[in-house]
Amino acid sequence: MVVLDKGNIIPYLRERYPAFDTSGQVSVSAIGDDAEDSQGLINYVFRVRNETGSLILKQAREHMRLDDDVEASGASYCPPQDRNYSEYLSMKLRRAIAPDCVPEVYDADRDNHVFLMEDVDYLRPARAQLSQGVMIDGFAERVARFLCDSHFYTTEFYLDTETFRELGRRFVSTGMRAIMENWLFLRDTPTHQCPALTRHFLPHIFAEDVVVQSHILRHKYMSSTQAFIHSDVHTSNIFADGSQIKVIDMEYTFAGPVAYDLGYFLASLVSQYCSAVFRPFPSEGERRDFKGYILACVHALADDYRRRFAEHWDGEAKAVYRACPGFRDAFLAELIPDAAGFAAMPMFTLCVSSFGFTQEFEVIEDQGRKLHALQLYCALGRRFLLGRARIRTPGDLVRTVLEGERDYLRCVR
Repeated sequence: MVVLDKGNIIPYLRERYPAFDTSGQVSVSAIGDDAEDSQGLINYVFRVRNETGSLILKQAREHMRLDDDVEASGASYCPPQDRNYSEYLSMKLRRAIAPDCVPEVYDADRDNHVFLMEDVDYLRPARAQLSQGVMIDGFAERVARFLCDSHFYTTEFYLDTETFRELGRRFVSTGMRAIMENWLFLRDTPTHQCPALTRHFLPHIFAEDVVVQSHILRHKYMSSTQAFIHSDVHTSNIFADGSQIKVIDMEYTFAGPVAYDLGYFLASLVSQYCSAVFRPFPSEGERRDFKGYILACVHALADDYRRRFAEHWDGEAKAVYRACPGFRDAFLAELIPDAAGFAAMPMFTLCVSSFGFTQEFEVIEDQGRKLHALQLYCALGRRFLLGRARIRTPGDLVRTVLEGERDYLRCVR
């Protein structure tokens, strides 16, 4: 395997992808060197720019990039390198379903675990924008549409049963699933790897009731095969402006529960809300407006998704399913409580991860206020997980956030 770097990428492209013109002025930059929102934990990612355009080259790392403390602990993370080709195929599949929401993919090199894709630098990562208080028009509605369409059209409700099963066999993703199954649901992180700021969270996150419910959701994540899920959809993996989104990083794709994607994205919206409660704003009016915007996003995500899925079912599901609207209603009724439970998993993991806090928390320079934002986030995770049976509607999601904020502020003031 050739490990690509800034020095050998241009010769590689000349040989592998001559459609990209390298005859003139060409520059290569490693994304993560100076990018505002790219960690590169399991991939090498490069931007290659010629005189007329640019592309992204992504190569799978053999090992996950770890910080010194994690390496010293002896932890081992070896995501399978063939995930790269699966991601290439996943992006092609989803682009066929939602072409305006997925970057174009150009080529794949299975031997060297490389693929080439459209550069979406004309957009900015949603997390970076939200962390600066930017309210992206129609953001949650477009994400809901992307998730709903890419889910519904890969369900057995729509596909021929054998086609659905064949896709399931193609996107098994055993090694990538194991990362989520253990790291996210079990939070398999020794105490000494937890950031000092949040170490006192551990008794709450590893309380018996939380552990039991986490195992229940982990089993559902492992055993449900409703549709092909992204499995890592959050605001860093969505580039956006006021009229469009582009969703990236699809290497965790496999057949799983659709509520998981909803919950994972919900968690990244709630993190923005918790940050906004405590981070500086130019005025209290702007803080209030931004918090209201995030709550509207939470509501729209669940409401638009559920309504659109029902419309797809009624108009395009196989006859055997259209003939049973009660099954449709029962299926949709479990989406929001399951999404609330799944949301808690990344909420807990972020608080104790050795990989660091996400941008919306890091913009809070005052350590006391950052701690409050993270404590609120963890407390809301417990409410979502342990109270999910009572969270049945989009309005219930919003109410849970507001009640959690109110109760937390009463305790600390």
